[in-house]
Amino acid sequence: MSEDCLFPISSAKQLVEGFTNCTLPKSEWTHEAHLITGLYLLAHFNEKALPEMRRRLCRYNESVGGVNDDHNGYHETMTVFWLWLLKKHFTGKDGRVHWNQETLDDLIFDENMVERNIWLEYYSKERMMSVEARRAFLAPDLKALA
Repeated sequence: MSEDCLFPISSAKQLVEGFTNCTLPKSEWTHEAHLITGLYLLAHFNEKALPEMRRRLCRYNESVGGVNDDHNGYHETMTVFWLWLLKKHFTGKDGRVHWNQETLDDLIFDENMVERNIWLEYYSKERMMSVEARRAFLAPDLKALA
């Protein structure tokens, strides 16, 4: 492992464990933390990453005093979008997403990933922020997920 890596894989694993165990402080549940967790789940659960992320997010939100309702908390379309983008960018030649320092570094330094509003290229704000999109996956209205 490179000594100058921005986010060591051991720290990323601790972040995922804190999220999973609901011990991660709410202030540390950032956009980047969401992405690191998504990468971990894709690497370890592959096609079952979405139900794992859904279950863990709902539980975590409630553990920090949040609610998962029509206006707050878990958002299905946003979750599907980000897992799709992670999978699109980080699937290796073998068809899998890998959990290692190289992939984590690629994630941290990827301009598309750190741009939290990149979904606006695919979705209108009205569609993404709708109750329907929060509750169930809605296909994009601006650009297909291809």
